[in-house]
Amino acid sequence: MASAEVIRERGVPVGKTLISFDHAMESLSTDDRFKATVYAMNSLLIAKGVYSQEEFQFQFRQFAQKQSR
Repeated sequence: MASAEVIRERGVPVGKTLISFDHAMESLSTDDRFKATVYAMNSLLIAKGVYSQEEFQFQFRQFAQKQSR
């Protein structure tokens, strides 16, 4: 009897699973895919120490202020 291989993904609680990347792409609107991309990239860059949460927020606030002029 073959058993199914279980691959643990970092950050996913035991007993929980994530949908596949293809399923995620198909289920999201273009706008939500863009938001998910920005979220993922910022999360990775912060986790890898490329920049801090504070640096991100500073840049975000600068952009928002420039847009409101």
